[in-house]
Amino acid sequence: MYLNKFSKENVTIGFYVIYILIAGICYELFPGDTKTPNVGVLLLYLFIPVSIIYFLVHLIRQLFGGINHITCLVIHGVVWGSILIVLTTFGK
Repeated sequence: MYLNKFSKENVTIGFYVIYILIAGICYELFPGDTKTPNVGVLLLYLFIPVSIIYFLVHLIRQLFGGINHITCLVIHGVVWGSILIVLTTFGK
């Protein structure tokens, strides 16, 4: 797979879109019950550490690498902010 033909910003946005779509599809296809969690909910719990690691990779590349990753860091912040807004809106 040639990721060089895609910009790092497009790869970051694609990661978040595909991950959230897969979590949504798994939420609908694999329902849970009172004893076992739903697979989509499990993926959303895994979303937090995975996205933090992905953010840290971009942060380290920004600090110690020669390539500018500010846009990717902003994308991470926008996605996290959007998810927090959606969750607090539906939580009320």
